[in-house]
Amino acid sequence: MRTPHRLALTALVAVLALAGCSGGARTDDSAPATASPSSPSLSSPSPPPASRPPAPPPPSATTETLTPTAPPPPTSSTTPTPPPDPVMPALHSRTYKQARAELARAGVSTARLKPGAQHKDVTVPRDHDGWYICDTSPRPGAPVTAATTVTVRLARDFSDCTTSFNGYLHQENDPAHTP
Repeated sequence: MRTPHRLALTALVAVLALAGCSGGARTDDSAPATASPSSPSLSSPSPPPASRPPAPPPPSATTETLTPTAPPPPTSSTTPTPPPDPVMPALHSRTYKQARAELARAGVSTARLKPGAQHKDVTVPRDHDGWYICDTSPRPGAPVTAATTVTVRLARDFSDCTTSFNGYLHQENDPAHTP
């Protein structure tokens, strides 16, 4: 009768496979040892103990541990994502002082704010808080990264924003002008 012998070997392989699936962790030292392949039982194969639940799979297929381990640390997918870059607000027609406050509210560092004159023949004074913004770079709605410099073009009067003679405020300062 070869069938019981093969059944005993199959049961032994199954028990060993289940023991290997537990990651090598020993949970009960008082459990009886199983029969070795050299001395198979010719009577009936002994069923595996049913009182123990199957052990969970190991955290990694290549890692074997002899003691229970803590759950793995959170992966990068569970860490919160950084907030998006702030967006450039619309600053046209505001004063420089108002623009600084608006940029701060939008989360843009005012240290990156660089003023410049709208016209080639105008010099922006040190105290330009009351001057008006004619143009901005980057454009409104564009993301402002940590490396972005915000450039604003200023004019003393808001009406000067639309006046230009080839980039000059006063026509007589334009080299292309002939009187």
